[in-house]
Formats: sequence, C-alpha cells, structure tokens
Amino acid sequence: MSQESPGEAHTPLGPLVLVTGKGGVGKTSIAAGLAEAAARRDGSAMLIEFGDGESGKRILAQNRKDKSGGKVLHRVVDPRDAMEKAIANLLGSTLLAKVFLNNFAVRPMLRAAPAMRELAMLECVRLYADELPGKRVVVDMPATGHGLTWLRLPVQMRDMFASGPIHDLAARIVDRLVAPSRCSVVVVTLPERLVLSETVELCRALDKEVKLPPARLVVNRFPSELAPEAWDQTRALIARGGPEADAAKELLRVMDARRSAREETMSILGQLKPEKGTHVPSKLLFPESMEDLGAVDVAAWLEARGAA
Repeated sequence: MSQESPGEAHTPLGPLVLVTGKGGVGKTSIAAGLAEAAARRDGSAMLIEFGDGESGKRILAQNRKDKSGGKVLHRVVDPRDAMEKAIANLLGSTLLAKVFLNNFAVRPMLRAAPAMRELAMLECVRLYADELPGKRVVVDMPATGHGLTWLRLPVQMRDMFASGPIHDLAARIVDRLVAPSRCSVVVVTLPERLVLSETVELCRALDKEVKLPPARLVVNRFPSELAPEAWDQTRALIARGGPEADAAKELLRVMDARRSAREETMSILGQLKPEKGTHVPSKLLFPESMEDLGAVDVAAWLEARGAA
C-alpha cells in the first residue's frame, strides 16, 4: 500500500453522500471537499450540516482563490426550526405548523419524543436536497453513535406506524434519503487505536444493521512515511553526543511513534475483510498537514485518487 492511499478502486458515489464518523476526526473537511469536487465537475453541489454551520462556511471559504470551479450551496439544519419546517411540509402551511407546535398538549409530547425531532431534521435534509435535483448533495452527519441512530430511525418509524402522516414522512425519507440505490456513506476516522476500532465496528453496523455499507473509509491525518535514512541520521546524532543528542533522542521517539501509528492503522484496517453478504469500503489515507486545509485542497486530493 502506498503512503497516501492503499490504491484501491473506488466505486462511484451516489447523488447523496452521507459523511459520518466520531467527532473531531475531520468530517466537515472531507464533506466540504466532496461537495467542492462535485461542484467543479457538475457546476454546482450542496453541503448540508447541522448546528450553526460555521465550520462548513470556514472550510468552504478557506484558500479559495479561484471562483470558477463551481458553486457549493451551503445549507444548515437548525434543530430549533427543523420541527416547524417538517410539520409545515406535512400540513402545507407554516402558520398551521406554528399553531400545532404551540399547542399546550403537543409541546411536552415532542420534548419527550426525541425520535420525532430527529426525523424532522432528516426531513429538512430531504427538503434542502430537493432544491438541487440532479446534483450532488453532501451531508455532514452527526458524530458516530448519533449518526448511526439517525440512519436507523426512518426505517424503524416507517415500520412502527402502518399508516398516517408519520408513516408517510418516514417512508419518504427512506425512499429519497437513505435508500442504498440513492445514497453513499463515507466514514472518516483518525489513525488512533480506539477511534479506528470503533470505526471498524461502525462500518460493520452500517453494513449489517442499516443496510448502508460504507463506500469509502477515510483515515484523516495519516502520518507520512519517512525515508529509511532518517533513522540512521538521527541515531548518528545521538551517538555523537553533545547538546544535540537530547533533541535527537526526542526526535527518534516521535519517529518511532509515527511508524508504530502507521503500522497499527494498517493492521486494524486489515480487520475489514470481505465476509459473506458484506461489503468492504475502499480506503483512503489522507496525509496529515501542517496547515489547515480548505475544501479546494481536499477536493484536489480526492480527485487525484478518483475518489470524489
């Protein structure tokens, strides 16, 4: 396997790409890069994220000097507004949705039913995605555990309610948002034992339980491979003694730790092997960088590997 990528073939991604993983692994950077690459190819694309949207906004703008690459529409799902938008779509009226949600009997019921809020947020994703038919939509999903619950939820709610508005809402999300024929899942992780081990389990759960096998597994901040002579030169400095020896010892420790992290990462990734009826995602080893990368940089790296 090469330094930056195991060199695997990458199957084409669907029109809807769901990017998930633990918090702090660089999901938003990868999601923004995928949206940027699609916009450069198709003229436009969309990035959807949750919360305040500041992370996506910053990464999309960062290092972007060339404005001719295509337009990435940035949409943010605000949890506070999601329920109103979803109910308004069901009732056909924002005013009626406000009246319904402000009903004294409805408010405590909704507070006690987080599944309804999450279903409403997924419906908002679907509504935003419908703004850009025929173009790629990339969704920066919540962190691992929450994201996995979200992906299970529409099928569970559809099957729980045999008919009625909630059944129809869940069924619409299943058909338009989380259908394997329509969406692809990209999982992002870090080269750390605990995070990697949890990511392997996430990939298996997505495949076996949610029936959405990941298309890509991106290991972010993967340590670059050092030339063999780097160890010889560092050991020579230590053997020489003098004021540089202590610094060289610390450097050798860091170099050994980086090499161990690389080897451990490849060993854990090796646990993702084809089993009967399961799919193994193609793997991408995104190299660590001394600077903050913007969407343009990430897009270029993904494009060079045929992974966007």
